[in-house]
Amino acid sequence: MKTKITLKKALRFVKNCKFIFSFKKNLLQKNIFCLLFCLITGVSFAQSGSCNATLIVENNGNVRSTPVDGTYYSLILTNNGASTDTFLLSAKNSNSSCANTDGSPTGTNVSLTTNFINSEKSPISEMTLSPGQSVNFYLHITVPTGTPADKWSCNRIMATSKNCTNYSTDTVLHTYVINPVND
Repeated sequence: MKTKITLKKALRFVKNCKFIFSFKKNLLQKNIFCLLFCLITGVSFAQSGSCNATLIVENNGNVRSTPVDGTYYSLILTNNGASTDTFLLSAKNSNSSCANTDGSPTGTNVSLTTNFINSEKSPISEMTLSPGQSVNFYLHITVPTGTPADKWSCNRIMATSKNCTNYSTDTVLHTYVINPVND
């Protein structure tokens, strides 16, 4: 009889242990899920706030005319974010989505050649900036042979963050190709 009672107590003890361990396991799994959720949310929020930059043309010179040999735009990129970031530079023809500053139709706008260079006139494609740091660089625009004169070109200049997915800053340049015969 004693063994039967002892066996019942032992089975109850094992059952209680299973319940306790399964409860802790569930509690631990729930806590890990909550912890991971908070961590991922926190990292995403911190990252979204850490990327911020401005890209401007020096002296608000977004509009200019160019002879056949081209012109230079002086640009300033500032990292306003909380951490060091590398920005990829790119230029894209945006004639279809831009308005000419003189109100003329964009259907006859032309495409010009763009090259980013630093102050030593060396080609560049990206820049790494510390928080609060600004850097001055240039965009050299040249007129391809055979391009008609007295036409506009719009170029969207972008600095895209390597640290933050889908973050970029941009500015639009309006360049007028002058007729060298009239000047």
